[in-house]
Parts: sequence; structure tokens; C-alpha cells
Amino acid sequence: MEKEQERKIYDEAIEFFGVTSQKIMVIEEMSELTKELCKELRNRGNVEQIADELADVEITLAQIKIIYDIHQKVEEHKDFKLNRFAKNMAELKKAKR
Repeated sequence: MEKEQERKIYDEAIEFFGVTSQKIMVIEEMSELTKELCKELRNRGNVEQIADELADVEITLAQIKIIYDIHQKVEEHKDFKLNRFAKNMAELKKAKR
């Protein structure tokens, strides 16, 4: 799906259901993903359910970025954290040798 079409759907969902509802929805979806991951750790889950719940989380997180107008901020924080993580991993690998 094209980004413009995706954004239109997100905007319509936020307008139709309301900001509060979509904030609640992201919490519910993250909880459902947590449940599926826990089930898989007990050998009772399946990857298809994890993928389904992860898709729901990504959709609702995209709406949260729109609600707070923080897409760029999230990317900046993600870049910073990934760079820090890569540095830490390099140091851990070096120390392990």
C-alpha cells in the first residue's frame, strides 16, 4: 500500500474513533502481542498469531505518531539508540574475545 493511502486511513481512523480511543487501542494491541509472545515462549503459540498482532501494533503505533506529530522525533531517538546499541555490541564482542 502506498504511504499516502496508508496515512489517509490512519487519519480517518483517528477522526472517526477519536484520539482517546486510539490511545487505548495501542495499549490493547501491545498487550495482545505480549500475550502471543508469552504463549510462544511456553511452546503454545504460533508465528502467524505473532505476525498478526505485530501488524496491529505497528498500525496503532503509526496512529500514535500522527496524534502527537512525532514521526521525526521517533526516528531521531531510534537512530541515537541504534547507534548506541551498535557501539555497546561492538564493545561486548571485543571484551568476549
